[in-house]
Amino acid sequence: MDSHTLDVLEYPKIIQQLVDSCACSLGKRRAERLKPSNDPEWVRERLSETAQMRVALQEYGRPPFGGVTDISELLTRASAGRGLEGGEILQVTANARAARLVAGYFADAAEEAPDLAEFSERLGFYDELEERVERAIDEHGDVRDDASDELVRLRRREESLRDELQERLERVLDRAAHSGAARERIVVQRGGRYCIPIASQYQSRVPGIVHDRSDSGATVFIEPQEVVDRGNRLRETELAIEEEIRRILMELSQLIGSLASSLEADQRTLGVLDFIHAKARLAQKMGATNPIVRDDRVFALRGARHPLIPGEVVPIDVWAGKEFNTLIITGPNTGGKTVAIKTVGLLTLMAQAGMHVPADPGSEVAVFEEVFADIGDEQSIEQSLSTFSSHMTQIVKILHRVRAHERRHERKGVDAPVNALVLLDEIGAGTDPSEGAALAQAIIEQLHASGCITIVTTHYNDLKAFAYATDGIENASVEFDVKTLRPTYHLRIGEAGASNALDIAQRLGLPRSITGRASEFLDPDQVAFEDLMKQVEGSRRAMDRKQTEAARARAEAERLQREHEERLAELERQREDALEEGFEDALEIVREAEEEARSIIARLQSQPKQSKVTEEGRQRLAEMRRQAEQRLREVRREREERERRREEEEAARAAEEAAALEPEPMEVHAGEMVHVSSLGRDGEVVRALDDGTVEVRVGNMTVETRVDELEPAREQPGDEAKQIHERMRVRKSMDFEDEIDLRGTTVDEAITKLSKYLDDAMLAGVGHVRIIHGKGTGALREGVHEYLRNHRYVSDFSLAEIGKGGSGATEVRL
Repeated sequence: MDSHTLDVLEYPKIIQQLVDSCACSLGKRRAERLKPSNDPEWVRERLSETAQMRVALQEYGRPPFGGVTDISELLTRASAGRGLEGGEILQVTANARAARLVAGYFADAAEEAPDLAEFSERLGFYDELEERVERAIDEHGDVRDDASDELVRLRRREESLRDELQERLERVLDRAAHSGAARERIVVQRGGRYCIPIASQYQSRVPGIVHDRSDSGATVFIEPQEVVDRGNRLRETELAIEEEIRRILMELSQLIGSLASSLEADQRTLGVLDFIHAKARLAQKMGATNPIVRDDRVFALRGARHPLIPGEVVPIDVWAGKEFNTLIITGPNTGGKTVAIKTVGLLTLMAQAGMHVPADPGSEVAVFEEVFADIGDEQSIEQSLSTFSSHMTQIVKILHRVRAHERRHERKGVDAPVNALVLLDEIGAGTDPSEGAALAQAIIEQLHASGCITIVTTHYNDLKAFAYATDGIENASVEFDVKTLRPTYHLRIGEAGASNALDIAQRLGLPRSITGRASEFLDPDQVAFEDLMKQVEGSRRAMDRKQTEAARARAEAERLQREHEERLAELERQREDALEEGFEDALEIVREAEEEARSIIARLQSQPKQSKVTEEGRQRLAEMRRQAEQRLREVRREREERERRREEEEAARAAEEAAALEPEPMEVHAGEMVHVSSLGRDGEVVRALDDGTVEVRVGNMTVETRVDELEPAREQPGDEAKQIHERMRVRKSMDFEDEIDLRGTTVDEAITKLSKYLDDAMLAGVGHVRIIHGKGTGALREGVHEYLRNHRYVSDFSLAEIGKGGSGATEVRL
């Protein structure tokens, strides 16, 4: 991913927030290295693990990462046979304990976070290490006195010798004090030996070994002769204790060395889990959601919020990749244009790094191979680059990178768009407006042709017209409240933003005479175009309102349908209850028959086998059996009949509802004027297509729409519309080429290009054009001729003369 893009979109600031959310250094290191990926499956897996961790956090709180530190260097020393100190052994043991606790945490959360629970199963259990360290070392890292039997014995001996030594020293000190030789009644240590301070002039009165003198020389520190032997034995014991402690620490170090590879693997696992935990915590803090990852370069962010803007943030809805690939955002300064494209870029990077994004649930993201951005004022004084030059330098780099992707596709023989997101802020700014607008349009054309998903911001009005006239490019604007002179920061896709300069100036107090005079200097064609755009946008807003009303009506209808279905279900339950009662009646008959049968059988058993009573009893039993079976059959038939009637009624109801929802389609014919409800404008029917859609010419564009979106024409074109049409015809004729080259295309691709070309020819008022289709197999020529035979603009056509293309070109008269 381009490093310049990461910087201008402020991705490092998000990474710093992620680092701050980690619990230990192991997770922090992973967070610092996190970069966006262009692998959709990797992105889905990382987003899923973040989602699972969020559920675990809600249910069980934070994982027990306390005690986790980087112990790699300690493990290296231990595995090399070198001893560790007590505090270092405690540090290793704390990591082992954390591994056990973290594994237990995710085992408990296995239902909420199955993938993380499976991953945590890699963590080891070190019961022996934990138990031995707990017995041998206290919480301060010191070896316990009872760490071994030998150490217990040595500690007792040390205590006994020290007590004896202290007792003898006190006696010597008493004598020295009586004689005036002792400076103070204290016992001190010098070089590990127990001594008493004696005045230098009296040192002969206390036989012993001088171990030290004061700085002034007035005091000597003497180990009395009578305690030297006990001092030696105490020192030997202390050395033995130190040796035993070293042995215990070495044993524990060797145990750690034998577990080093497993403990090192745990370091990696704990680091990953802490890193995922940090992503989940950051997502909770941002109020982020788990986006849907798409593979088709389509993204749709609903309620998207820039995560680095403090305070209340106005959410935006922004999408691209489906109806259009290029979005041109216009509007006033400080209106939110730059924030909008930075929001798209930053949220895309976050999602491709496996982080949840601050947007509404159901938002969709695309996974791009590259994300390029040129945003903000990057004027460089050191490099003597103006704002324009600085921006253009970066755009040149972007175009080179995009072209490199195109060449790779060409070498591989792949016909696919460049999978890149390009964000350009104030494209073409910082130079002459007319040249800047022309340059901006050419750059946008190049990026659009490459198939990149491109979002640009601009003040140039020419780019608004360019967007309206070009397939796959859409206008958008940030709202500005002219009454309050403040931006609302809402993004409206499908509407070009107006500059509002004259309105704003007038509201700020500029005399109306000046603003009126300024309006006279405006290009009339541009004013007409702006008025036309306002009409289109007004129609679109009206359509939006109608769609909102329709959605409300649809919701109400669905509510009523649910209530109706619930009532039907209640009736069905009542019928089921009634059927159950019928079964209960039948079962009661059977129970009564069984009781009567038992009494009959009892009587039969008391009679002779062939008596008249036994014969009557058998007949009565047979009759009872027949009656019971008959009643059960009747109940079953009633139930089946009711079920069949219910299914027939539901099928009939469904058919009626489907028929009611299906409006009668309008019959349309070529050349007929109709009203396109989705655009709010009248147009002329060009032709009806086989798939049930209709081509309609609305102004200078041809659109495909469903028949059910057409209504009878509402008004005839007036003088103003004719004037606008004439102005657009003049503009089109200025750059129209009377020849089109279709070589290298399939028949379907050629027909699509030819249809728009003939529309442009009619708009430009051209009466004759040439179509170059090449000779080849003749399939393309036949396809073109078949299309021309049925085209309403074509009056005649023929192959070109020899020397002017022959059978490789066709002359068309319109």
